Amino acid sequence: TLYINRQITSLRVLQSELVDRNRRDSLQLLRIQNNLNQLGLAMRDMLDDDHSYPLVAWSAQFQRIRGDLDDALKRQTELAATSRTTPDRDRLTDSLAEFWDAVDRTFALAADGKSDAARAQVSLSLQARQAALGTAVARLLIENNEAEEQAAERVQRIYDQVQRQVYLFFTATLVAIAATGLYLIRANRRLFAELAAL
Repeated sequence: TLYINRQITSLRVLQSELVDRNRRDSLQLLRIQNNLNQLGLAMRDMLDDDHSYPLVAWSAQFQRIRGDLDDALKRQTELAATSRTTPDRDRLTDSLAEFWDAVDRTFALAADGKSDAARAQVSLSLQARQAALGTAVARLLIENNEAEEQAAERVQRIYDQVQRQVYLFFTATLVAIAATGLYLIRANRRLFAELAAL
C-alpha cells in the first residue's frame, strides 16, 4: 500500500509539474511564433507598399508586437527553466535581441529619409533573421512535443506498475484469506473429531 501511494504521488507530481508546465511552455512558444508571423507579414507589406506609406509609420506596429513578444519570451523562459538547457534559451534571446537591434537601425535609416536603404535592410537582413527565429521556435516546439511524449510514456509506465502491484496485492490477500480459511477448517475438524472421540 505504501508503495502504491508513493507511485501515485510521483505520478501526480509528474503530471502537474512536467506535463502541465510543458503544455504551458508550448502555448507561449506558439504565441512567440504567432508574433514572428505577424512581423513577417508586416515586413512583406512594407516591401509590397507602393512607397506612398512611409516606412516610419510601421514603427508603432513593430513596437506593439515587440511588447507582446518580450512578454511571451519572459513567460516561456520561466516555464522552460527546468525543462530546457540554458544555451537553447540564451540562443533564442540573443537572436531576438539582434533582430530588434537590426529593426531599430532600419527605422533609423527610414527616419533619416533613406527609405531605399531601409527597404534593402528589410529585404536582406530583417526577413532572413525573422525566418531564422521562426525556425528556432519551431525546433523548440518539436522538442516540447517529444518531451511531452516521453512524459506520457513515463506516466503510462507508472500506471502499469501501480496496476501490477494492485493485482499482486489482491492476489496475495486472497491467497492469505484462502490459506487461513483452510487452516481454520482443518483445525475445527480436528477439534470436533477429538471432541467426538471424547
